[in-house]
Amino acid sequence: LGVPFENIKDGLANVKVAGRMELYTMPHKHVDVIVDYAHNKLSFEKLFSSTKEEYPDRRIVAIFGCPGKKALLRRKDLGTIAGQNSDFVYIVAEDPGAEPVIDISNDIAQYVKQYTSNYALIEERGEAIEDAVLKAEKEDKPTIILLTGKGRETRQKYGTEYLPCISDVEYTEKFLAEYDARHE
Repeated sequence: LGVPFENIKDGLANVKVAGRMELYTMPHKHVDVIVDYAHNKLSFEKLFSSTKEEYPDRRIVAIFGCPGKKALLRRKDLGTIAGQNSDFVYIVAEDPGAEPVIDISNDIAQYVKQYTSNYALIEERGEAIEDAVLKAEKEDKPTIILLTGKGRETRQKYGTEYLPCISDVEYTEKFLAEYDARHE
C-alpha cells in the first residue's frame, strides 16, 4: 500500500486495545494499575511474567475471580499463578452464574494459600479495588495492581441474568483519582 515502514512501526508502537494491558499510572508512581482481560493459564502466566520484568521493584497485587460452573481447572491454574507471583491476592466475583461466589472464591483460595497467606475474599470488585489502592498507599514500596478478567465489561452474570455493573476501568480511574487528590 506504499505506507513507509517507519509509519507502520510508529503506529504499532502506539496501538492500544481496550481491556488489554491497559496501564493506569499516577504521577508519583507509587501505585499503578494494569487492567487486563486475562482469564486463563496462558494469559495469567504472560501477564505476571511481563509485569515482573517491566516492574521488578514493585509489590504485585492481583485482583481476579473465575466464572461459575465452568472451566473448573482454571481456578487451580489462576490461584496457583497468583499465589506464586503476588504479594497480595484479592479473590472477587467474576460472572459466578448460578454458583455461589463464596464457593468459587474458596475453591481458588485453596491454591493461593499454598503459596501465600496474604489474600482476601471480597465479592464486590469495586470494594477490592478500593482496598488495594488504599493499602498500596500505606506501603513503603511502590505497588502495581493487576486487575483481571472483566476489563471494560459493564455486566456480571448472576444466576441466569446479566446484571449491570461498573467496569474495572471506571473503578480504577475513580480510586486512582481519589488517591491522587490526597497526594497533591
